[in-house]
Amino acid sequence: MKILKYLNALTAKTFIIFSIFSIIIFIIVSLLIYNFTLKVIVNENNRVISIEHSFLKNTYKNYGLNRLVNVIKLRAQNQNAAIYLITDIYKNKLSGNLNQWPEDFPDKQGYVTFSISRTLGSEIITHTARAKLFEFRDGTRLLVGRDIQPEILISKALINLMIFMVIFITVFGFIISLLFGRYSLNKINILNREIQNITDNDLKGKIKSNKINKEYRQIAYNVNRMLTRIEELIENSKNISGNIAHDLKKPLTLMKNNLETASINIKNLKAKKHISLAIEETNKLIKIFTEILNIASFESEKNHDLKKINIGEIINKVYSLYEPVMEENNITFSKSIDTNSYISGNRTLLTQAFINILDNSIKYTKNKKNKNIILQCINNHKIIIKIMDNGDGIEQKNHSKVFDRFVRLEKHRNTKGNGLGLSLVKAILKIHKANIKLEDNKPGLIFNIIFNKY
Repeated sequence: MKILKYLNALTAKTFIIFSIFSIIIFIIVSLLIYNFTLKVIVNENNRVISIEHSFLKNTYKNYGLNRLVNVIKLRAQNQNAAIYLITDIYKNKLSGNLNQWPEDFPDKQGYVTFSISRTLGSEIITHTARAKLFEFRDGTRLLVGRDIQPEILISKALINLMIFMVIFITVFGFIISLLFGRYSLNKINILNREIQNITDNDLKGKIKSNKINKEYRQIAYNVNRMLTRIEELIENSKNISGNIAHDLKKPLTLMKNNLETASINIKNLKAKKHISLAIEETNKLIKIFTEILNIASFESEKNHDLKKINIGEIINKVYSLYEPVMEENNITFSKSIDTNSYISGNRTLLTQAFINILDNSIKYTKNKKNKNIILQCINNHKIIIKIMDNGDGIEQKNHSKVFDRFVRLEKHRNTKGNGLGLSLVKAILKIHKANIKLEDNKPGLIFNIIFNKY
């Protein structure tokens, strides 16, 4: 999912961590504010109750019970939030706006919290009250308290506000993380696509800094420096191998000519046989150096005389050339070719590339019982040439290695070849800006060669 991809971006993760810490800090601060606010409200209510309680106690002591009853009666009528009750020794109500003595036990400070019923119009509602209790020497009891429902409502409002803010910060943090992650990932993807294009183009080209966000331009600059250095090293390596091949081919050719001359003049049959073997090995070396020079030439030259050609016709020609060879090796050879497939290419070079691939397929198929090679030319949004065999195949991990120079896989060490055939194929296809991919045929191998249409 794209959302998970955006959230996995480093910027998004950083913001998510920041949001989590923000939520934790907010919860801690909110709890401190909540406790402080409630404490202030509770202390204020307790202070008012305590003052009222002391006043009524003094009234009783100074003026007696009757005066206290009248004062409570008057106060109960005028103060809605205040709660009063005075009872005799038998808990019979003498005065006040509370009908009965609460059953709850007081705390250490002498306060008791209990439920009371209030009439609101025609509706009876339940509130919470807190009161202070006192019993006089003659058994008369005094209760002074307040309706603390506003305190409860404020407490609930603070809790709801905290929950809302936590949800808001979480959602806001998630959205911002998503946006930052998307922004960051898009910028990284631009850089990644630039690098991928360079990789697909055999490390040619440079990252265009105007496409890259300024935060990543230093990375782009360093990657470009690295690419320049790699390009120089590859070029030097190609030049060295090409120069070595060129310098060695000439003396080898001279040696071959001298051996051929010696073979003509020598009458000793045993010596003649050894000279023939030496000529054969010299020819192999000359062929290797010729192929190295060809690869170097293909990789270095810019203009290869590419023209509009019908690739289907080339495949048909190669098929005709190899039909007798396949018959000789008892290989079933079939084709499926779209003859209306045009590309920009060099007919001679492409013919050589397909011949090399077919030689490779024959080499690793001829020892099988049911031998089968198929040629296909598919004209779709791209032109795809498929060469399929049911030979030994190549392990997935070695698919990219077989195009390197002089690579011979371990199980094919005893097979004839010099490890340059597929390197030459790759060099030719590179000229045509074509891709080659290997695929397991189970058993065997599929060469997928993908061309752009003309």
